[in-house]
Amino acid sequence: MTEILDDQEKHTPLDALLDAVPRGVMRHWLTLLLLAIAALGALTFFIRFVTGDNTPYYSAPVERGDLVPRVSERGLVRGSGEVAVTAAVGGRVTWITGKSDGDVAKGEILAVLEAGQVASAVAIGRSRVAAARASLEAAQVTAQDAASRLDRFESVWKRSNGRAPALDELEGARVGVRRAALGVEVAQAEVRAAKVQLKDQQTRLASAAVRAPIAGTLVMRQIQLGQTVAENQPLFTIAAGIAPLTIEVPLTAGPGAPIRRGAQAQLRFDALPDVPQSARLTLLRAIPLRTVFTLENPDPRIRPGMAATVEVDLPERRNVLLVPDAALAFEPVDRQEGRQGPRRERIYVLEHGDPRRVYVTVGGSDGKRSEVFANDLEPGDQVIIGWRDVRSGTARSRR
Repeated sequence: MTEILDDQEKHTPLDALLDAVPRGVMRHWLTLLLLAIAALGALTFFIRFVTGDNTPYYSAPVERGDLVPRVSERGLVRGSGEVAVTAAVGGRVTWITGKSDGDVAKGEILAVLEAGQVASAVAIGRSRVAAARASLEAAQVTAQDAASRLDRFESVWKRSNGRAPALDELEGARVGVRRAALGVEVAQAEVRAAKVQLKDQQTRLASAAVRAPIAGTLVMRQIQLGQTVAENQPLFTIAAGIAPLTIEVPLTAGPGAPIRRGAQAQLRFDALPDVPQSARLTLLRAIPLRTVFTLENPDPRIRPGMAATVEVDLPERRNVLLVPDAALAFEPVDRQEGRQGPRRERIYVLEHGDPRRVYVTVGGSDGKRSEVFANDLEPGDQVIIGWRDVRSGTARSRR
């Protein structure tokens, strides 16, 4: 006991100032401090668990700030001089090329159709040609017989010095020759018509083998093996050339952030996710709204037909009202069940724990926040972005 007192007396106030207090005393006080913090935290969580939150909604404040709107859309890269290959006949696809893209040669077979009806038409056409030829031969025989009969009549007429045969018989023979000649001409015309029809059907049957009309790059394949296609249905798209490469997408923007010609865009390709490409808006169509972007210095690996996402940063919007995109998607449960048809843009603001509907006009968005225009909305208002518990929202709507 005397040794402990002596040890404590050896430490003067100067020792404490110089942090010369024994380490065991410091650890003791540090341990007590940590225990106090842990107890306070546990008490806070317990109170929060018992009392809970007085609102079933998650909310976020309306902000006023700057926004760089971004719009994006999916599309396919196109080459120059695109040609659509259509089905000349209807039928089931019995064979199709394994190429989904890449180069094709002129005349290369891309697909084969089972054109049963056309094949039957060809067989019928051959029969018609044979029947027309038989009719022509019969007409020719009739014409020869009529000509021989007329020759005999005229020979007898000359030898009898016009006494026989009678003039009526001679004239009838002459009419028979002319009638037989016309019959030959009709039969010949029927043969020609039957041949033309047969040739047309044979051409249609040959077109059951779908061939590339030009040499180029296969951009799109629009059919699958076993599919039944109709006549004139598009089957493939072939680009005669590559440069310039373009992509057409239906991009739209809010009223405060219009898209203008010359806007820069970034393309992200599914096949080349690590190779973003730049493009410029070169064509803007109003009805329907379509935008065409031309790639600038495209990577050599990019080919027509590749799928890509077009992302466009629009001019910055300054000092505008901003809400989370989730606020525009939120809808109370009772209104979700009764909603039909187009939905007018709206958000819900918390007032005394209850939602208040505010109609808004939506401007641009950067994918997380959106610019909104509304008369009854101020910065700092709490907008609802979701339910803490959907079941509580359902119960609330049934009260």
